[in-house]
Amino acid sequence: MRKLEDYISDAFRYAFSDIKKGLVGGLLYAISGALSVFVSIVIEPGMMGGVYLEKFTTLLILSSIGFLIGLIVGFLVDGYYVRVMKTTVEGSNTLPEWNNITDLLIKGFLYTIGTFILGIIFMLPLIILFIIGLFGMFIDISGVIGLSLLLISLLLMIPLIILLILYSYLAEVNFSVKGFFGFFEFKRIFKLMSLKYVVLVIIVILITLIVELIVISPFLILYILYAAQTPSFYYEYIPSITMIIAKLILTIVSSFVGFFMELFSKRAIALYYKDKIEELK
Repeated sequence: MRKLEDYISDAFRYAFSDIKKGLVGGLLYAISGALSVFVSIVIEPGMMGGVYLEKFTTLLILSSIGFLIGLIVGFLVDGYYVRVMKTTVEGSNTLPEWNNITDLLIKGFLYTIGTFILGIIFMLPLIILFIIGLFGMFIDISGVIGLSLLLISLLLMIPLIILLILYSYLAEVNFSVKGFFGFFEFKRIFKLMSLKYVVLVIIVILITLIVELIVISPFLILYILYAAQTPSFYYEYIPSITMIIAKLILTIVSSFVGFFMELFSKRAIALYYKDKIEELK
């Protein structure tokens, strides 16, 4: 197997190896992010009883259209990530083409559904304990049993989230290779894990966070300054133009950079998956 630094260096070069393809993905992801800002701007004031409540139905329709477009674009980008992982395992060292849009949309949709189901599966013990704990608070007068269960559920949250993250990275690659049920090959995926893999995931996450923070920090600072100096709402819950623009720019830049960092992380984990599969053979 490759050294940790080889996975990182290869994945970083790969993410920026074809600027044209990268720009397509970055712009699509930025559009999805911008649409999410639009939806939040429309929905939040209306839900808070803003001045344009009488127009809320029309605005709700517009925001629903924006949400739908953003969702479709999101599926498209997720489908591309799936293609990146699959072609990496197959041995390709170049970014895949943005073709066969139908395939990208289907793979992106299945990717979203699969990761959502995984989240439910891993959080299920926590959810069950939390619900039982709430009922216990009402049934038990002292509240000791219910409070204990609630505390246990909170303590379980961190290890379960960590386990979900570690599992999901490899499950996504397995899905790209074996199809939807590849998400749920628990025995196979846990067998692929190792101390080296855990360290790789930590490094990938840290690098992603650091790069994104460095790039967006000037825009984040400007946004915070605007938020501190400008009223968030200029008239009965309607967002000020300054805050809308600041939030929009921050989201677009963050989404654009986020696409490249996702390419980086998907590539690094897919390379590990490829090497580990070959090693186990």
